[in-house]
Amino acid sequence: MANLWLDLGNTRLKYWLTDDIGQVVTSDAKQHLQAPAELLIGLTDRFKNLAPEFIGVSSVLGEEVNAQVAQSLATLDIAFEFVHVDAYHPLLTSDYDAGQLGVDRWLQILGAVDRKKRQCVIGCGTALTIDLVDHAHHLGGYIFPSIYLQREALFSGTKQISISEGTFNSISEGVNTSDAVHRGILLSIVGAINEIARRHPNFEITLTGGDASILAQHLSQPIHIKDDLMLTGLVRYFDTSS
Repeated sequence: MANLWLDLGNTRLKYWLTDDIGQVVTSDAKQHLQAPAELLIGLTDRFKNLAPEFIGVSSVLGEEVNAQVAQSLATLDIAFEFVHVDAYHPLLTSDYDAGQLGVDRWLQILGAVDRKKRQCVIGCGTALTIDLVDHAHHLGGYIFPSIYLQREALFSGTKQISISEGTFNSISEGVNTSDAVHRGILLSIVGAINEIARRHPNFEITLTGGDASILAQHLSQPIHIKDDLMLTGLVRYFDTSS
């Protein structure tokens, strides 16, 4: 049985098609330019040709947009269902208020969870999220602005710092304003991760997201980088035997 998995993020639509043993046979990612329902209309024929028996959907776009997405999917005449955060899911329980835990963050944790381990799952996206999981029980975590959001906030909130170019390539002291800004921001997040690792020394650290490789090279402890934890979590949400 083929299944289609849709991840509707703030800027991109990503999807997987998996076969009857869960292997990914087709995947793609597209910018939706704040119009995911319209993009889905354009993808309707493609999804119909893929002939899935079920469509699982993760969306951070709110009820109004999700209703439009549901209308587009309904034209396919294929069963579909949206993910909702479940603090008592068979694969992952949580102390967090489910109403305040973003579905993208929760699926990211679900995609990494291993009931045999203590884990620190770090999502390196628009927001940087750090979540602690003890043998498949989510303890809570932290949310930071990403390195780019921090830079944007600094530039917009100061009159004397107007440099918007530079790279996050070092945490050594800067000798000009651009380096000082970029290295200071990077050090703030690297330092936070290292402190969390110091407090939780037996937690395996997993990074995912676009900035994972930038951060990984500056961390002082072993880490794992895993792609597509969101979609992995989406599959696991509906297949509790994972």
